[in-house]
Amino acid sequence: MKKLIALLICFLLATPLAAQQSLTAEAQRNVNISRKMVDDKRNTQIAMFMSFSQEEKEKFWPLYREYREAMAGVGDKRLAVIVDYANNVDRMTDPLAKQLLERSFKVDKEFIQTKERYVKKFRRILPDIKVVRLMQLENRMDIAVDMKVAEGIPLMK
Repeated sequence: MKKLIALLICFLLATPLAAQQSLTAEAQRNVNISRKMVDDKRNTQIAMFMSFSQEEKEKFWPLYREYREAMAGVGDKRLAVIVDYANNVDRMTDPLAKQLLERSFKVDKEFIQTKERYVKKFRRILPDIKVVRLMQLENRMDIAVDMKVAEGIPLMK
């Protein structure tokens, strides 16, 4: 289980400390450092590929920070499912497996709903082409994190 928790650090990069109560202090420090690096990369990629006008830039960044905070809240819920899985992987039962799957689906739906809610907000300040480009960049970065997490989660026995 400790190995699984350690491998989840990539996922934790995008989640606030409130969701990381089961981690050691050292793991939390590593997460904070890594999260900062990922956030910096995310912001750099967006700045590089979005080519904002000055007016767009002034409106975009505050909304984008709000969006990332909302997504981090969804990430907390996803993390809770993963940590529960990790804590029970060696003593899994059918009812718990069913509950984890249902929670996972619920989080996935909330993830999409949050993106859809913010796409509407981004459309108020950006042309649709830039909104699509932003979502492409977000999806690429989310997939990269998800792949790292998936590599560290063993299949159910």
